[in-house]
Amino acid sequence: MSSNMLPEKKKNNNIMEAIKFLASEIGLDEVKTSFNSKTKTASVVGKKDGIQYTTTLTEHTGGCIQTNSMFEKNLGKDGLKKQIKELKCQGYKQQEIADMLGVSQSTVSNYLKK
Repeated sequence: MSSNMLPEKKKNNNIMEAIKFLASEIGLDEVKTSFNSKTKTASVVGKKDGIQYTTTLTEHTGGCIQTNSMFEKNLGKDGLKKQIKELKCQGYKQQEIADMLGVSQSTVSNYLKK
């Protein structure tokens, strides 16, 4: 492994540490974390008191941008569609969205078509 790869790996670890810290601070249950090294985006999805929280950190030159969303745990069709579209706008692929929300990739695809 070259020394040029170490700083990047350390940055990725720092982003994941930050996202895990956010989850513990809120006190989320059923936490799922993901990191996309290509887009340098980390996310955490978890539930607390009937609300599903999604927090995303995206690394940019000069810092990170954090986005948050909260939805009722039992979203229903409209709420789920809204969250899928929001995550797609943040740059997530369909399979990543499906994994975060606990639905199939085909459900994500269908909701994005509507």
